[in-house]
Amino acid sequence: MKAAFLKITGLFLSVLVSGESFSQDIHFSQFDETPVLLNPANVGVPHELRVIANYKSQWQSVNAPFKTIAVTLDGRLFKKKKNHLGIGLDFFSDKAGAGQMKTTQINFSLSGMVLLNKSNLISAGLMAGYVQRGVNATGYSWGNQYDGMAYDASRLSGEVNTVPNFNFVDFAGGIQYSYGSHEMYMTANNAKRLNLGVAIFHPHQPAYSFYGDATRLYMKYVFHGDAAIGLKNTNIVLKPSYIVFLQGPTKEITPGLTAQYILQGDSKYTGIKKFMAVSLGGYYRAKDAAIALIKFEYNSCAIGFSYDINLSKLRTVSNTKGGFEIALRYAFDTYRRGATTSRFF
Repeated sequence: MKAAFLKITGLFLSVLVSGESFSQDIHFSQFDETPVLLNPANVGVPHELRVIANYKSQWQSVNAPFKTIAVTLDGRLFKKKKNHLGIGLDFFSDKAGAGQMKTTQINFSLSGMVLLNKSNLISAGLMAGYVQRGVNATGYSWGNQYDGMAYDASRLSGEVNTVPNFNFVDFAGGIQYSYGSHEMYMTANNAKRLNLGVAIFHPHQPAYSFYGDATRLYMKYVFHGDAAIGLKNTNIVLKPSYIVFLQGPTKEITPGLTAQYILQGDSKYTGIKKFMAVSLGGYYRAKDAAIALIKFEYNSCAIGFSYDINLSKLRTVSNTKGGFEIALRYAFDTYRRGATTSRFF
């Protein structure tokens, strides 16, 4: 009976995802490590070259896990001039539930950056992508396959087992304001930094159905912000942040705070010493999950781990176990670095 219950729950989750996928895109808990997925205006800001890889696995305690991977590459052109162009390429693949409902997408992004002065920058970006969706209907369990006592996979489900894939072209655009002052060397650590952005995804509301009906993908609005506040004459940098997703009838609100402790700052001139820091913190996804986070940074590299603690009604089945996530980042800049990036733009 427990096995049957888990299969029913797995089916419920898959159907739930199928229904919500018409209104809610994939997302990662470590949203600070998915800047280009949040807003194409982030392409080329603030690093000259950046590579990020993300992996997320969730709902393993319920039934078939949901797995998502993403890889992003972005950089800046004409970096010696006052104004810059950014160029980016990203890819993600998401597999959801027992039916392995799969979404694969590749995007190309282009941004423009206008440096108003040494502390203020405005950026805007556009994204164009290609999406393919598919599902393996034979992986699902149906009510007709229960004989009243147990589940029997050999029983006919009465459902269609062959579902065709479908493809569509996707678009997005966004704008962002960035501010940075002072530097985060360990001897001062008095920097203040701020990013505020808004983006729109799927403005054309593409067709979004396995059966060729009139279902359309809802337009998505993204509002995001983050800051870095150095506590003067300490090794601590506070980093509050938030995201808000509005897509059709669904919404997500996630505020958070991390504290970065600088273990070692760069040699300002010689570059012999390498920057090293560890961050601890968390986020709260309203009515859904608490997210615990730890991150380690060394020179141009970073690795972050997070875990979602399920707080929604599904916790009765999940035992509060949501899922874990890993983020890897490499960022390259030709200028010297202080305890953190000494030049914001």
